Amino acid sequence: MDIFAAFKGIIQAGPTVLLPVVIFIFAIAFRLEIGKAIQSALTVGAAFAGLKLVVEFLAKSLGPATKEMVTHLGVHLNVIDMGFGTVAAIGWSSPIVPFMVFAIMGVNIVLLVLNKTNTLSVDIWNYHHALTIGSLVYLETNNVAVSVAAAACTGLFVYKMADWAAPLVSNYYKIPGVTIPAIHALMNLPIAAPINVLFDKIPGFNKIDFNMETLRKYFGVFGQPLVIGLILGTSIGLLAGYAPYKAFGLGINMAAAMMLLPKMTHMFVDGLKPISEQARKITDNKFKGRRILIGLDPSVLLGDAAVITTALLMVPILIGLAVIIPGNKLLPFADLAALPYKVAMVVALTNGNIFRSIILCTIAFIPYFFFGTWTAPMITAAATSVGLSESIPAGMMISSFTGTTMPISFMLYKVFTGNVMVTVPILLAVFLAIWIFMEKKIMPKVEVKDNISG
Repeated sequence: MDIFAAFKGIIQAGPTVLLPVVIFIFAIAFRLEIGKAIQSALTVGAAFAGLKLVVEFLAKSLGPATKEMVTHLGVHLNVIDMGFGTVAAIGWSSPIVPFMVFAIMGVNIVLLVLNKTNTLSVDIWNYHHALTIGSLVYLETNNVAVSVAAAACTGLFVYKMADWAAPLVSNYYKIPGVTIPAIHALMNLPIAAPINVLFDKIPGFNKIDFNMETLRKYFGVFGQPLVIGLILGTSIGLLAGYAPYKAFGLGINMAAAMMLLPKMTHMFVDGLKPISEQARKITDNKFKGRRILIGLDPSVLLGDAAVITTALLMVPILIGLAVIIPGNKLLPFADLAALPYKVAMVVALTNGNIFRSIILCTIAFIPYFFFGTWTAPMITAAATSVGLSESIPAGMMISSFTGTTMPISFMLYKVFTGNVMVTVPILLAVFLAIWIFMEKKIMPKVEVKDNISG
């Protein structure tokens, strides 16, 4: 148990501690000079710490406002979104955590060696999504092998989705050599991508491109990220019933986030650039042009003004969906502050088209309410079993916009708690078909732009 506690402690040190250490190791492995390796690792670590501080500031400002908005609008539902921290705690509290972590790492290494992925994940903290699935399966089945397989299969899905999403990170966010192996950031793409293709075929509709450049062009100073943050933050405050001065204060906080996040992201890219260039030289020479992608936390995507704008606009939309969706019992709450993570890849998919991003995200989030409602009793029981009962509001059940609320996570949970001799082969066959289709038909048509804009 001491070994388990030590292992858990190292991992739970979090990405702010682990990331610069892992980046330094990779820099040395890619034969970067030790001085440059130290500088790059510390720059990346400092930039990531800055990103986390701004995101936490955003969450602390937005979280209470969303709570007050729900109260002010009179929304009463009996399943409350307690945030990703609750389901992450379920994942990290399982006694089989070491087995699951090594299985997830093992899948990544095997896929890399076999040239079936280009993603090398250093985002160990976000393993918690796969760990949560494995832990919930273990609580249901008490079968270690099946539970570890569920976590490993989640990792398999994530690494391939990260490969397919890499061009969006490179082309839109201008961060080459990087991808995002985090299921909560990737989850909306399988829903949004095919719908986006249909939107491209609708005459008139396919011409609407409401992006940050459009806002700046037609609205002048009112289209600047700082002012947009002020307006949206103040509007959310007023919807929450805040006094005008307090609503304006929330607007100032949102404006500050809009200004600071791009600066932290730019610093992050500067730190990563020497490692990416060195890695490219080595892989070009030894692996015939194969590009190894460093898998990072989705926080690196949050410096884009269109992401924050879309996320803020989605707050009242999700609360409205909670009210009008038939049979829904899930009340969006804690994870509303984490919406930038969930909308970032959709924004990239639409090339920053805020109008289309909002429509796609609205459609993509609808299944969350059904899955969150259906699995709330199980999540509540799981949280109680690992000692989180005191955090559950009286008379309520809990859920989260992560965990089994996400469609892929829900599907994996149902597959590995069903008749696995039937459900798992079907799942793998379907995924293999999608894999072949993506690799043969879609990815060859995608041009990756490696320039970094400053």
